[in-house]
Amino acid sequence: MNADTLSSIRPRRPVALIDLVETETPDATRAFARRVAQIAEAAGGRVMLANEALAPMVVPDESAPRSDLAIRLLVVTQYPTRQAGQIALDERKNSGPEFSSEAVRTYAARPVEGIESWIGRSLPYTLGLLRRQPVPRIDDPQELEALIRSALILGEQPDEARWIELAERSANRPIWMLNFLEFAKAAAYADDAQGPAPAPISGARAYRRYGSGMISSLAAVGGRVGWSGYTIGQLAGRDDGRWHQVAIAVYPSAAAMMTMLALPKYRAAHVHRAAALTRTRLLATQPIEGLA
Repeated sequence: MNADTLSSIRPRRPVALIDLVETETPDATRAFARRVAQIAEAAGGRVMLANEALAPMVVPDESAPRSDLAIRLLVVTQYPTRQAGQIALDERKNSGPEFSSEAVRTYAARPVEGIESWIGRSLPYTLGLLRRQPVPRIDDPQELEALIRSALILGEQPDEARWIELAERSANRPIWMLNFLEFAKAAAYADDAQGPAPAPISGARAYRRYGSGMISSLAAVGGRVGWSGYTIGQLAGRDDGRWHQVAIAVYPSAAAMMTMLALPKYRAAHVHRAAALTRTRLLATQPIEGLA
């Protein structure tokens, strides 16, 4: 593990470790999640989430589609200081081969917190709560297909078959959608975007514009931001390139996610997302039931 990656974080700032894990069996998935939790707690950290992947919703990075489709586990642990994170990394290194395998991709991140979180999340979230939208509970296949058709956006969204399988597998339970984000140096807006062409801005700034509309739309369907952070670098696993940010959105159900995608406010905001990103990874997950 490349511990030097943590040196860019100030000593008293919190640090997070994000694991994407390819496991062969459900028992192996649970065993790995439990071991990560033990190490985190011993170092003074805590598990923010330990979720199993719903594989049909993976939108693979073009450079590694097979490995993305093999992901079965997402774990996020957070530590109060850089030193606590380093203690956890050292213990992982000494624990055995499971943490040094290419099948375990580990990333370091700086969690979004404090005033930054309040401005970026709380204000648009409150506005969204004032505009709550009805979310159907979909049990009829024809109703589901109609909702999917209304939600589809050209580009990164999965096809109709994946949405149907997600709805069936998630069983109206909450979905935690992982977003790995790589920003363009300069935002690239489509020529046919509505309205006057925006002044040149960075991809990161364009994504912040998207974030305001997205969080408001997320709140309108009963969702929330589960966790987010700025990626510092990759610590272990097969080389995954450079990511800039990780965000996890929580939806009450697959129907809530599709309802949000169909909202005019979200569609208007999505223009900024499309302009902001050069690469993304989406992975739908759910908490592992009975993990103790």
